[in-house]
Amino acid sequence: MTVYISKILGALMTVFMFAGQLVNADEAQSRPITGEALHKLLLDKTVISEYRDTTGGIKTYQFSEHHNGDGSTDYIELGQAPVKGLWELVGDDKVCYRYPKTPRFTDTYCFIVYKIDSCYYSYNTRSMTVNGPRNWDFWTSRFVVKGDGGSCADAVS
Repeated sequence: MTVYISKILGALMTVFMFAGQLVNADEAQSRPITGEALHKLLLDKTVISEYRDTTGGIKTYQFSEHHNGDGSTDYIELGQAPVKGLWELVGDDKVCYRYPKTPRFTDTYCFIVYKIDSCYYSYNTRSMTVNGPRNWDFWTSRFVVKGDGGSCADAVS
């Protein structure tokens, strides 16, 4: 387990050296990933990701999360103990997560996912309009799929 966490942390540092840069708004005018494509993107895959906490200023937190076929997740955040979670697709366009055995994450978190170049950007459903996110630069999290060779460096300006 220690070797696995060390590898994940090393990958996180490599992928997110560029944290804090902005989405290229011209490229962000794409359609969300939906339905079977969203399911296939996550099923039995590990994402290497970061999320933003905007309370008290923007801070980013790096993590990985494996999406198991039984609807569970294995969540590992840099500097924190691993957490078991649950994931599901809701409707045709939302992926939702719950972490029922932790007091740290107490809500159900739902996102709409867009691919911009080789990076996936997730936007909290509360920040969406009928035309997409209120502001493309205020993504909630962004990720690459482990082993797919993607990089979020290509999707920032």
